Amino acid sequence: MPRVGGRFSVLIGVLCCAALSPAMGAEPCRARSDYDTITATVTERFYDKTFRGLDWPSRVAQYRKLVRCSDDEAKVAVQVNRLLSELHASHTALYTKADIDYWGLNSLFSSTTDAYAIEFAGIWPQQREGRWYAKYVFEDSPAARAGLAQGDELLKINGRPFAPLGFTGRSDVLTFSRGGKPPREVSLQASHQNILQAFVRSSAASRQILTAGDERVGYFHLWTARETILQSLKDSLSEFETARVDALIIDLRGGYGGTSPDYLEPLRKSAYLTSIPVYFLIDDGVRSGKEMLAAMVRRDKLGTLVGSRTAGGFLGAAPIRLLDERYFLLLAVRGGLPLDLPPIEGVGVRPDVSVPACRARCGAPDTELAKALELIRR
Repeated sequence: MPRVGGRFSVLIGVLCCAALSPAMGAEPCRARSDYDTITATVTERFYDKTFRGLDWPSRVAQYRKLVRCSDDEAKVAVQVNRLLSELHASHTALYTKADIDYWGLNSLFSSTTDAYAIEFAGIWPQQREGRWYAKYVFEDSPAARAGLAQGDELLKINGRPFAPLGFTGRSDVLTFSRGGKPPREVSLQASHQNILQAFVRSSAASRQILTAGDERVGYFHLWTARETILQSLKDSLSEFETARVDALIIDLRGGYGGTSPDYLEPLRKSAYLTSIPVYFLIDDGVRSGKEMLAAMVRRDKLGTLVGSRTAGGFLGAAPIRLLDERYFLLLAVRGGLPLDLPPIEGVGVRPDVSVPACRARCGAPDTELAKALELIRR
């Protein structure tokens, strides 16, 4: 048996190493390079340098082993988000172009009003046990005009399995089921717009006067923070005061936070509106600045909170676009704001009147609004 060694074995080792070197033409592992860039950004900018007691370097290394060179952005994001979930911190998640939040958050943090537009039908979807449902339906959206409602199961678009970004902007056929009943089909055409534009338009369109027995009730849906939405709120409250409604419902559910105490000032300044029953609808889609509003409502006795506990997400976040905007990282970069309020982060704000939200197969959608109207009707 000839002995292999000496200069010959060294030469083999050199050739092997050269074959694996990117400089010699080997394919670089982009997925792991992406992972390294993303986790390095978190390491540098996350607000808690103890990483909330987590052995951060060890966990980063552990999840890195699960990233394969063939992984696309969505698969990289799965591992990063598994890692980030161990921090138990709100406003800390990674999104790709396959996520509706990628487009929503990018539009929210954009300096222009029309960037990051998609074909959006006005459905905010939520996946539960592998099935898609409409968590919210935007007021006066293509979906609302087609008759879609909260809790509808979303089955197909144009004969293919439902996907949140599956609308084409042409006449799409959406197959859905309500309350477990046989599937139905509707035709609708999604609007080419960014999600912030949808929030602005739907907030303005939400203004209406409902009836609860003999009572007339002003209703407004505050989707997120924007000067135009604040102005719509002011205009709506002024109209309700002029109409001398008997009660008021302000819907805080869904959307994004970002609001400030300014959003309660139009109510505080109206002697008439503070003299009638006021109800605020809340659920687990209320987060960040809108949780602050809910906590202020309770503290200052401005109204009754109806629904379910809010999200408990109250850390200060920064938007970070990474790697040619293939990823959007929302990252907690500071702790909760120093306000004269009970803790919100990880706790949320509980309702005064508890109503479980219907999220799937709802025969009678919008249980929270129905409860508020019932309380007024009494």
